[in-house]
Amino acid sequence: MKRLSYVLLAAWQGFWRNPVMSLASTLTVSLMLLLFAFFFATDRGLQAAVGILESKVELGLFLEDDAKVSDILALKARIEADPAVARVDYVTKDQALARLVAIAERRPDLAIEDVGPNPLPASLEIKLARAQEAARVGALLREELGKGVVYDVVDNPSVVDKLLTITRVLSIGGVAVLGIMLFVALFVIVNTIRIAVHARRDEIEIMKLVGASDWFVRWPFILEGMLVGALGAAASLTVLFLASGAVTSSLLAFLDILPVSFGPTFLAELAATVVGIALVVGGGGATWAVRSHLAK
Repeated sequence: MKRLSYVLLAAWQGFWRNPVMSLASTLTVSLMLLLFAFFFATDRGLQAAVGILESKVELGLFLEDDAKVSDILALKARIEADPAVARVDYVTKDQALARLVAIAERRPDLAIEDVGPNPLPASLEIKLARAQEAARVGALLREELGKGVVYDVVDNPSVVDKLLTITRVLSIGGVAVLGIMLFVALFVIVNTIRIAVHARRDEIEIMKLVGASDWFVRWPFILEGMLVGALGAAASLTVLFLASGAVTSSLLAFLDILPVSFGPTFLAELAATVVGIALVVGGGGATWAVRSHLAK
């Protein structure tokens, strides 16, 4: 119990031994964590938006007018058996015309009174579970051309490729930015603890001479680093929560064409992530700094 009290007290005293450096480090870490939280939230929103776009990737098959219903249903069943396919909808000629009429009612510039006999084909509309499989599924569907059931395939491969490229860029870019933020925070904490260790080098030498273990020497500095991280996390989360309403509204307004939702637990997940990273980076950076000193 006495050892624990000593470690906690030494960590607290170490933080305030050089208050200017400690507070400057805390401010720097809080800014890094604030940027981390901002990019984390932005990345989550963009990933949600991209996920919605990916879920809307569809392939279409236009069917021959004289195709047998049994052949159409057999083709539909084969397509549905593909694990990359989420759903296949069979749209008859009459349903396709009804859709066109509904659109024309909202678009007065479209005139369909003189269409005459229904010119629209029946079709199969294919929704994909994984947009990454669009090229493969499209290639398989094109093999059905000329077999008496399908006369055209609509797959827009260039649009899907661009969407997948955006997804990859966002994922890689988001990870890179978050990694840079964490590296900067780690760098600040390591140098803060190195300065604290250097200032107490004589005290550390005396403790080693009287038999103190390396871990007994390390723990006050580790807790000091975690304290810097925790205070930085508290400051960044305070600013974030105060501004969360405006930031969320702006982000959702930017993505207003998509029904993006962060989920009811997003703020709790964000807070837990920021605090967890702050403690890990603070404790890990301090451990690294003290270990390098003790190894000399």
